[in-house]
Amino acid sequence: MMKKTLMWTMVLLIFTTFIACGKPQQKEADTANPTAAATEIVSDPTTAPTEIPTEAPTEAPAEDSSDSDEDFEYEGDANSYYIDKVYHDQIARYSAALSEQWDESKYFENNLSSLPTSYYEGNPLDNVGFGFVDFDNDGSMELIIGAIQGAKKNPVVFEIWTLVDKKPVMLAQSNSTDRYYLQFAEDDNMWSVANEVEKSASNTAVHYMMLIEGKFEVMQAIIFDSEANAKKPWFMAYDVDWDTSNDMKIDKKTAKDIIESNKNLYTSIEYFPYIYFK
Repeated sequence: MMKKTLMWTMVLLIFTTFIACGKPQQKEADTANPTAAATEIVSDPTTAPTEIPTEAPTEAPAEDSSDSDEDFEYEGDANSYYIDKVYHDQIARYSAALSEQWDESKYFENNLSSLPTSYYEGNPLDNVGFGFVDFDNDGSMELIIGAIQGAKKNPVVFEIWTLVDKKPVMLAQSNSTDRYYLQFAEDDNMWSVANEVEKSASNTAVHYMMLIEGKFEVMQAIIFDSEANAKKPWFMAYDVDWDTSNDMKIDKKTAKDIIESNKNLYTSIEYFPYIYFK
């Protein structure tokens, strides 16, 4: 019942945002591509059984910690159980890659996001981190691996993991044309995810999703498809099938307003930098 309530609350929130978009939040762009992001959610390349305590440790959403000098030593932190026991192998996937500064091809070979290659300036272990969010308020934390460097301007996440039957399962993985961002609606204390996808210059989309029963479900999508309709290429959808024939046509201003309104919800969590990972 809690999950259904959250789902319909999010639907109501998105519908309200759509209706309330009366003022454009940016000047009309002359570009045909509202997003920088490619394909589909990557399936889990690795799973590992784990035991979860009866009452898993939880914490309130953390504030944006990018560019902070705070000591991130995690020993004794409420999430140390998740770091050391639950998601240790998933977190460790990036440790060697960052230390050795792999090239993109090696990331792909090892089923990792290639985005960390953009964060090698300085010490990569300081520029990338891991943290936790309880997306669906079930008392169990999801693992987020993402960028610390420049996160205030571009809070992209590299991977998102959850637990299904007490095993870590990958929910999402970003790459150059397929990027994921965390969203937090403070008034509703609600987490969601925006997935910016670019199939081509003429076909892009932003999918707004919530975690429901172990999977990301699309609550709303804004699609640009000039191949389907050169004069009116903007559509609103509630799926990820890229078939605009049954989607709602909307004007450019409405599409841009919805995209910008949602971008205002993009947020970075408090990450533990990889330099502290053991």
